[in-house]
Amino acid sequence: MESQEWTSSIVQDGDSCWLVVVGSDVSPSTSARVHALQRAVETLHPAWLVETVLGYCSLGLIVRPLQASVEEVEELVSTATKNVMVAPSVHPRTVTIPVCYGGACGPDMEVVCRQSGLSEQEVVQRHVAAGYQCSMLGFLPGFPYLMGLDPQLATPRLATPRTVVPAGSVGIAGTQTGVYPVSSPGAWNIIGRTPLTLFDPSREQHSLVQAGDVVRFSPISLQEFEEKQSDEFTCYPQICDVSEQDVGGCDVLEPGMLTTVQDEGRWGLQNMGIPVSGAMDRQALALGNFLVGNEEGAAALEITLSGPCLVFTTDALVALTGADMGLQVDGRDIPAWTAVLVRTGSVLSMTGCIGAGCRAWLCVAGGIDVPYVLGSRSTLLRAALGGFRGRALRARDSLHLHPLTQPTRRLDGFSCPLRLRPSYAIDTPVPVLPGPQTESLTPGARQAFLDATWTVSDASDRMGCRLEGPQLALGHGADIISEVIPEGAVEVTGAGLPIVMLADRQTTGGYVKPFVVASAAIGRLAQRRPGDSIRFCMCSLAGAQEMLEKQSSARKELTHLRAIWRQCHAGGTLFLTVNDVRYVVEWQDVTPLEVDHE
Repeated sequence: MESQEWTSSIVQDGDSCWLVVVGSDVSPSTSARVHALQRAVETLHPAWLVETVLGYCSLGLIVRPLQASVEEVEELVSTATKNVMVAPSVHPRTVTIPVCYGGACGPDMEVVCRQSGLSEQEVVQRHVAAGYQCSMLGFLPGFPYLMGLDPQLATPRLATPRTVVPAGSVGIAGTQTGVYPVSSPGAWNIIGRTPLTLFDPSREQHSLVQAGDVVRFSPISLQEFEEKQSDEFTCYPQICDVSEQDVGGCDVLEPGMLTTVQDEGRWGLQNMGIPVSGAMDRQALALGNFLVGNEEGAAALEITLSGPCLVFTTDALVALTGADMGLQVDGRDIPAWTAVLVRTGSVLSMTGCIGAGCRAWLCVAGGIDVPYVLGSRSTLLRAALGGFRGRALRARDSLHLHPLTQPTRRLDGFSCPLRLRPSYAIDTPVPVLPGPQTESLTPGARQAFLDATWTVSDASDRMGCRLEGPQLALGHGADIISEVIPEGAVEVTGAGLPIVMLADRQTTGGYVKPFVVASAAIGRLAQRRPGDSIRFCMCSLAGAQEMLEKQSSARKELTHLRAIWRQCHAGGTLFLTVNDVRYVVEWQDVTPLEVDHE
């Protein structure tokens, strides 16, 4: 292997990501350097590093929010680049992908023809003539970023991303081409579609195409496409189905608008294009789990706008956090942010949002028991991955719950104090930090972003919060060479409108990111409903740190209060000091736990 040393630049990308740039072009040589740097960094892997994400000419370092100083990042990169090893050339594997070009399969073929000055037949001929090197996987699970596009076919991304691009779509964005493994929003120009399944976590090799592979496209007719088309990408029964013997504990009478299983997220796989997912408001999830005796990242039901109606076939301890959804058990109002014992046969329902917020988390003692898929129980809807059979809950679904223990039963009635709960007031500005492409906006546009009152679009979802408002002026266009997208990144599309990237965001992308929402404020933003207004304000790193510390203190205090509650409800001795006088209080819990306190 060849040892090399080169220069690089380091850019802070919000408070949970650093961008290490090692080149400025899309080429095999630059890609090889990025891959070599990633191997060296992963070998060193300091404690503050969560994972690395490849870009064409950059390496994204995902870190624990504000846990790595610029000096520590510089030292890591310096050490990694001193003796970085570039792997020797090996004979690459070739993957051939059949594609039905044009027509309904290629709705943007006319755009590419107009941009290139070529006929559809000439575009197809040039697209299939090349051999493409897969530089990286990103954007979506198993999405291959392919180098080697004929320069005449280069076409800018769409000014406004489509809300849905079908799985298997073959697209062009700038000088790159790629294939959408799953249905997703996207801004690439779609020229065709393949019937192959590019990503399937039940396979030993999840992704059909791997970094370093050579990809060739082969044209097929519409009839051949329809004959070969498969729906395998929408369901992974080998790992997502719950066996009949596991069903029980909680039956779904009504599912609500969108109810999914989410935990703390699927970290460590963004380099394969697999989004983190997880709860949209991790603070609300953590506090809710503490209320019912769980670890902070345990799987819960994430509820959007309207809640489910559930009947319990076993005793359970539950707590609803996040937005107040009007929780009821057997028709009785139950306060949010409070652990409540639900008896076998009881019906849990929700009347709808009360006050600010649009998302809530129903935490259950022991967590929602669905299979781990790629290290997490979280649901990624676009890839039908994880959660309950890879989808939102439906009527007549049954969830398995862990048996309720006696110590956990004693948390019934334990409540989170108001001072520890997140605030979802819509008149509070959302703090942002500078992004890596702050200069991409004109000075006037940067100020306009902060001065404007934005409106949450109806097209917003778990992937991103789309905003409506004034068009922002871009100094040098919206397209950049694809790189990592941290949570909270504010992308500005070619139409000049911002999208704040959230839990199910793509792992990499090619729109400019002039701002990044402070990590501690992402949950607050995720609570905004379609039609709600949003204002932004600049935030210092010190301000972002203060918000994170406040959240950490709230989690620690609630954990401490839980320990006191357990002690007080189990019998024992408590030592109190009042006005310098020390008292010893002894008691016993003589109330049978089986008694119904109605």
